[in-house]
Amino acid sequence: MTTRTLLLFVIVTVGCFLYYCTNEDKSVKVMSFNIRYDNPQDGVNAWSNRKALVYEFLDEKRPDIIGFQEVLKSQLDQLSEQLTDYEYTGVGRDDGHDSGEFVPVFYAKEKFELLASSHFWLSETPEIAGSKSWGAVLPRIVTWLQLKDKTNGYIFYVFNTHFSHVSAFARNESAILLLNKIKTIAGQAPVILMGDFNAQPSERMYTTLTNNWEGYLQMWDTRYLPIESKDTNHQTFNGFDPETPEIVIDHIFTNGFFDIKSFTTHQVIKNNVFISDHYPIMAEFVFRHNRRSEQGPRKRLLQNAQVPIINPAQWCFYDSVLVEIRPQGAQSDIFYTLNGEQPDPSSALYKKALMIKESQTVKARSYTDNMYPSAIVSSTVIKKKQSKARLAEVVPEPDKKYFSKGYKALFDGKRGNDNDLSDGSWCGFNGTDNDFLFEFKQKSTVSELYVSALSQPAQWIVSPSKIEVRTSDDGIHFSKVATQDIQPVFNEATNERLLYHLPLKAAARYVKISIYNGGLLPESHSGNGNPSWFFIDEVILQ
Repeated sequence: MTTRTLLLFVIVTVGCFLYYCTNEDKSVKVMSFNIRYDNPQDGVNAWSNRKALVYEFLDEKRPDIIGFQEVLKSQLDQLSEQLTDYEYTGVGRDDGHDSGEFVPVFYAKEKFELLASSHFWLSETPEIAGSKSWGAVLPRIVTWLQLKDKTNGYIFYVFNTHFSHVSAFARNESAILLLNKIKTIAGQAPVILMGDFNAQPSERMYTTLTNNWEGYLQMWDTRYLPIESKDTNHQTFNGFDPETPEIVIDHIFTNGFFDIKSFTTHQVIKNNVFISDHYPIMAEFVFRHNRRSEQGPRKRLLQNAQVPIINPAQWCFYDSVLVEIRPQGAQSDIFYTLNGEQPDPSSALYKKALMIKESQTVKARSYTDNMYPSAIVSSTVIKKKQSKARLAEVVPEPDKKYFSKGYKALFDGKRGNDNDLSDGSWCGFNGTDNDFLFEFKQKSTVSELYVSALSQPAQWIVSPSKIEVRTSDDGIHFSKVATQDIQPVFNEATNERLLYHLPLKAAARYVKISIYNGGLLPESHSGNGNPSWFFIDEVILQ
């Protein structure tokens, strides 16, 4: 071998070695992992049975940065004690301290220096602890960090979050807020964004995050960028069920200052125990000298107008009631209907409070220049008649934890408290079909029935499956006069108030209202096989 050839061989070898080492130095392994909150009702998949598997997995994979979701304070303390090579930042979403779930970010303390960190809420008031908006039923929070790689000096930002499981509208609004916050906080710097977004790539929120918007750095889904390897199965949510169809709702995004060496979905199950009801995902990042070129035409990012707020003075009334509709945020034109139709610019324009004298459903929608129309919001007000019906008995009685003494909550004309189901404003029934027997002093005419209920499938609360009304003159022999079949919704990502109206044409001294339970929770539900609950907060018989 000539001296020249040997010299060339040495140069190439050393160059390749230095290139490899340099790229390794620039590499950052990032994991997003919804660990599932500590819920003893998860049975064999309860946290107490899973945590050793979680620790073993993390010790094996050794990610440089981990964004967790659904972490309770007790779990956070255990993770911190176990992950001794990491520091973390994060606060509870309910109060900005220790209450509620955390979305903490853990980072390898030998590799990174923390330059700055904070958090904000996904709401119209992002700096107010515990705030929520846009139909989200729970507060949602973002944790962010500015990190410096101690080896090569790179500075970058990490954002970790968990979007609303209930409202697609809330998820899209959250995505817009997040883009604006990233622009304000990180500017033109490299960004890694990860979390449980509760949205598949087909949902509008996803394209809101990844489109090429004027004035914003484009975000890329790292799942589709790997240089070396690509997953064939992207499923991230499993619901503790191996038969769950492919659901991809956990994502890791970047704004183009990184190449993605690899992306992996870790579908970990050991001895029939799932690592979580979500599979962790991990991407290996390599810093780029030049930002990735943008894709697709540049578009103008349009937000949705904020939904108006309908404020009836009270939702049950005897003579008349004033209903006010007010905008949120920017000045808007609000159009409304009282006939059940969807409001649009051809509907009535709201100018002053509405005087309502009959039972009515008010629907409203906001329109603002250079914005998409808001979602439609509705509110029903009910005109009550003086009734001499007396609730004689309820068989069987509600659960003692969810009970209103004397069943006062069912007749007070007030909505139940969504945030505290055990404060006496609800009556809750678990796995039972119930009869409510009303008695009049003398034979009387009945014309209608309203039943107000709640659906929160994630809390095992679903609608009744049927409501029947029977009447009797002697309290012994009853005849059916009305029935309404209902299809319960078991989707744990939904949440809504329900109001059922049954017109009646009968005269009787006794009226029996039968409310049938929604049935056992199906295989698609995390509580598969358990009896469901139904909750009611008002019964109006008149």
